[in-house]
Formats: sequence, C-alpha cells, structure tokens
Amino acid sequence: MLSPAVDVEPVSTAQARVAWETGVAPLLEAFPDHAGDILRAIAFAHRALFPVPVFITGRPGAGKTTLARAIGELTGRSAPLELPQRSLASIRKAAVPGEPLILDDIAPAHSRARPAMFTQIQAEVYASRNSPLNAASLVVATGEQKIDELSLQRTLATRINRRRAPREIYAQLQSQAAAAARLSVHTYLQAQIPRVTLRNADSAATRLALGVDIEHERRRDAALHVGGVLLRALDLDAGTSRHRMPREDQILVGVYAALQYALDNGAILGGHPTAGDWVLGRRDEDYLYLIPSEILPIIRAELDDDTLTSNAVAAALEDRGLLYSSRRQGRSIPRSINGTLTRVWRLSPALLV
Repeated sequence: MLSPAVDVEPVSTAQARVAWETGVAPLLEAFPDHAGDILRAIAFAHRALFPVPVFITGRPGAGKTTLARAIGELTGRSAPLELPQRSLASIRKAAVPGEPLILDDIAPAHSRARPAMFTQIQAEVYASRNSPLNAASLVVATGEQKIDELSLQRTLATRINRRRAPREIYAQLQSQAAAAARLSVHTYLQAQIPRVTLRNADSAATRLALGVDIEHERRRDAALHVGGVLLRALDLDAGTSRHRMPREDQILVGVYAALQYALDNGAILGGHPTAGDWVLGRRDEDYLYLIPSEILPIIRAELDDDTLTSNAVAAALEDRGLLYSSRRQGRSIPRSINGTLTRVWRLSPALLV
C-alpha cells in the first residue's frame, strides 16, 4: 500500500495491541469462519499486491457492509467508496495502483449486469494483467449475487447468510471507537510489516504468491500463508485459517528456500570445484541437475520435517512441472558430476530465477 499522503502519528506496539482488541477481536468473533483469512489477506496487501479478489456474498442484513467497512478501515479507508454506477468501467476508473479497492454492494440481487458483476471482476483480474484492478493492493467486492464455481476457485470467497454473534458484538464492531482502532491497526501494519524479515521458505512462498503464471488458487493460498506469518511476527492473533498451501507447494517453497540458503553459503553448481567445495550438482542451458542427498537435509530443515523423503520431494516437483523424469530411470537419472556418475534430479532452471 502506498504511504499516507499526510503525516500520521506512529502507533506503538502497546497501542496496536489495544487497538487490535478493540477493533479486530470483535471482527473475529462476529465472522469466525472468514475474518481470519481476510486479515491474512490484508496483512499480505501491506507488503505486496494480494493476488486474487476477495468476494463477500450473502443475504441482506447478514453483515456484508459491516465487514466491508472494517476491511476498508484496516486498509486505511475511513469512508466507503462511492461509484457513479455499478459497472466494470467505473470500477476500473476507481482503481489506484498500490491502494485497496473496496466495492460494497457492487453485486446486488436485482442487478441486471450480465455476466454477473462478481464474474466480471474475477474475469478482469484473471484474464488481463494490464487491468487497473491488478495494480490495486487488495480488491474487495460485496453483494447478494451468487459466486459462480469458477470464480470460487480463483478468489478468496466468503458467504455469510446470518449473524452468529450476540448483538453487543456487532454494536461494538460498528462503534466509532472500533473504527478508530482499526485505522490505528492499519497505521501500525503499514509501518511494521515492511520491516518483518521473512525466513527463506516464507520468502519463497511470497515468490509463489506473486508468480503470474501460477494458478490463482495456489497464489491465494501462498499469500494467505505469508499474511499469517507476518501477523504472527507482530504477535497479532488472526484466528484460524480455512486455506492451506497444498503439500506440493509447501515442498516447493522448501526447495526454493534450500537452494537459496545453499548458494548463499558457498554451494556451487558445476564449474571447476576444488577439494572441500560443496557441490550441489551442475547446470547447463536446459536443465539444473541437483544431487538429492546434498539438498534434502536443507529442505527438511526449511520445512522443519525430518521425515520428508527424497521421493516425496521429487514427486512434488514433478507434479508442479519442475522435475523431468525418465521412463526408464525414474525421477532420478545418472549424470556426470565432476567426472563421477551420480544420480540427480533433472530440474527446470526456473528454480534458480
């Protein structure tokens, strides 16, 4: 998110904790199934562009506008956005690079827009990398229309049909004190999240979340993972998460992180090694040849999983199109590494980009 246009008083850690309890704790209580992941999306959006739209749908009176206003405050918006009309053209004009775009009641039940507005927004984000919506830090849209099945896979979708918490929780959530507290939380997140140092594996998850050629649901889950890491680093409780990175992607980010660690600490790929050099394998113009026994201990350490097997890593990489197996030799193949025939993984050099 862009820096504020006016000077804002800094928020201390102690003040942020009080503000979280005042403005965010009732949000988690009012929307226990959904607020946690929305908070993770907001945290990620304070560091990079959240990769998919957030759609909130449900019956009238279920709390969609309350939730949209709270999201707006947590992203620095004290007043809701007013559009001249409910159209994709108006939405494009309202999008500001690096800023959140909160579209409340953009898809009402009586809308005659075809395709449905949720579908139009999802398609715009999915199909056009040059769309202004792809430059917004976070796109949130609410409405009563149904979210189609394809959009469900490509968005962070929330359906709320009834209010579950006691009335006093909603009264607290909608109070001026809670709104002011959420704005303070935004100020704190804006100042602190860029300063959080991520582990190699979490930096790799960020890379996955920002990968434009990766499926949107995988990018979403990676971004939510990183958002959770950022909030935990600040000791802020966002409750439970409904989304987890697939095991294949967890292993993939472990491989990214292990390679980064190894190369940063003197490992080499090919060249002319001398005695005592740490040789990971070699590379040519087409492939990266990696010795499994050299990299596996680091992958295990990055993922904190001592039981992870070489076969599991190779299978995950093959599933993600990054390991090229042989019909005869399997997932590891013999190649010459410094004059010695060694079994290696034949990998895409994209792992090093």
